Amino acid sequence: MFKHAIFLFVVLAAGASGYAQSKPVEKEKAELLKLHQQDRRAHFQTDVDLLLAHHPEEFVSVRSGKINRPKKADTRKVFTESFKGATYSEWDDLEPPIIRVSNDGSLGWIIVRLKVRRMKKDAAGAEKEEKFVYAGIMTYEKRDGRWVKVANVSTFE
Repeated sequence: MFKHAIFLFVVLAAGASGYAQSKPVEKEKAELLKLHQQDRRAHFQTDVDLLLAHHPEEFVSVRSGKINRPKKADTRKVFTESFKGATYSEWDDLEPPIIRVSNDGSLGWIIVRLKVRRMKKDAAGAEKEEKFVYAGIMTYEKRDGRWVKVANVSTFE
């Protein structure tokens, strides 16, 4: 009887431990989803500061078969130019984002697939529609209690 009681205690403790660990992970996943939604708002508002609110001073970017390590100032220039004269009508998930967080809550990532459509004025002031499908992964580290974007791999259809 004593052995059964110990076994039951161990099983219940392990289950409770798993529950206790999963609750913080779910909270962190929700935080990462909020950051994804913030990126959407940043595009619709063409707000570079909002988009870069969780960027570090150096970032790893993988695109078109190349690895780059742009500084935050360089990323700011790219998005300032990209947002200039742009109006977004779509920046929408085609599939639910896939979000994962390490058990210790220090690392996380989001895989997304988006449909993007916007109007962009060229140098002469003429508007042109741009549309594409983007799929990529954004990776995050928890630093001083907040998520920071550390790397991105981008693909375009």
